Amino acid sequence: MIRRAAAVLLALAAAAPLGALAGERMQPGLWEVTATVEVQGMDAPMPPATQTECLSQADLDEDPASTVDKGLCRATDVRRSGDTVSFELDCGGATPGRGQGQIVYRSPTSYDGWLKMDLGGARLRTTLRARRLGPCPDAR
Repeated sequence: MIRRAAAVLLALAAAAPLGALAGERMQPGLWEVTATVEVQGMDAPMPPATQTECLSQADLDEDPASTVDKGLCRATDVRRSGDTVSFELDCGGATPGRGQGQIVYRSPTSYDGWLKMDLGGARLRTTLRARRLGPCPDAR
């Protein structure tokens, strides 16, 4: 159960830029996102997970709710104050739950944030760090 809940949070981490709210704050390109998941009651956090994703300007301009809604969770009550975006999450499927998160855009090439979730009876906190690595590699 905890691994499934952690997988949900890692999927959310990939969606964390929150679309249209990120469009003017981030540069398109190849992004690396590192997520560290802590589970309440476990002595140590799970090892950090890092993934890369190529984000186009269209990806960054996408509606935030559809960006997060990957069949797992839906962003609600999305609020922006300066370079900070806060939101609520409602998750369904095999691991239903609720939570909230926050993303802070440090520059057009970096952001960080967190997600706090109650998923399937487990309480998890994910810390996010993201940075732009450069342009997307050519697709050949």
